[in-house]
Amino acid sequence: MRNKRARQNRNPESEKIPTSHSIVSTQNKRLVWKVARIDDNSPWGWNQITCPDFLRNIWDKMRNFETMTWGEILGRNHHAIAVNNLIKPAQNRLEQLGHDDQAELVSFRLSNTERIWAIRSGENAFLLWWDPNHEICPSHLRHT
Repeated sequence: MRNKRARQNRNPESEKIPTSHSIVSTQNKRLVWKVARIDDNSPWGWNQITCPDFLRNIWDKMRNFETMTWGEILGRNHHAIAVNNLIKPAQNRLEQLGHDDQAELVSFRLSNTERIWAIRSGENAFLLWWDPNHEICPSHLRHT
């Protein structure tokens, strides 16, 4: 025999209020590379790298980043940098490209000197520059 429980009438005293926020965090989202804003005609343009160098030095590292969340990526070696901390030619190039509305760019460290620069929008990383000599935002620390 089945027990039957009496159903209670519910009359909530107040309406439910949604608790979600309008700004959704992307820290737990995986990085997605985008190429729509790539710069291929500057001192840090992607036209400066050969295909064998790209495949040898960059490809695997980019694939590895795709397996990580933004929270795992951003930290000591990979971080957002304010545009006003970049060298003046890089700031000028951003203006020429129509990206002078960006407050910061993300620097992805591949080696002691090699960097990939991107514009972050949500979980997307729009590839921008290839900086093999750490010129765009030079560090004053040794071996970086």
